[in-house]
Amino acid sequence: MVILTRTWMVLMLLTAVSMWAGHGEGTGGLGPLGSGLVLAAANVKADRILTHYLDLHRADGGWRVGFRMLLTLLGVALFGIYVLYPLIGAALR
Repeated sequence: MVILTRTWMVLMLLTAVSMWAGHGEGTGGLGPLGSGLVLAAANVKADRILTHYLDLHRADGGWRVGFRMLLTLLGVALFGIYVLYPLIGAALR
């Protein structure tokens, strides 16, 4: 029970970090640093939820590595799309 409570507290802290980084200072955009921070916090949150609340820690090592690789690739792909979209969008216009 203590691990679940500690994990919940980490999730709440990461939510606060995401809210702070995603504020955008009224400019309508986060910028690459803010977006990267939000995506990194979301990645860690997803890992904690999978590991502790969905009992992935009991699964074989291959499952844990597979899910973590999938989460990381998804985060990197989303960040890449966010960063490269202005360049690609300008080239397509």
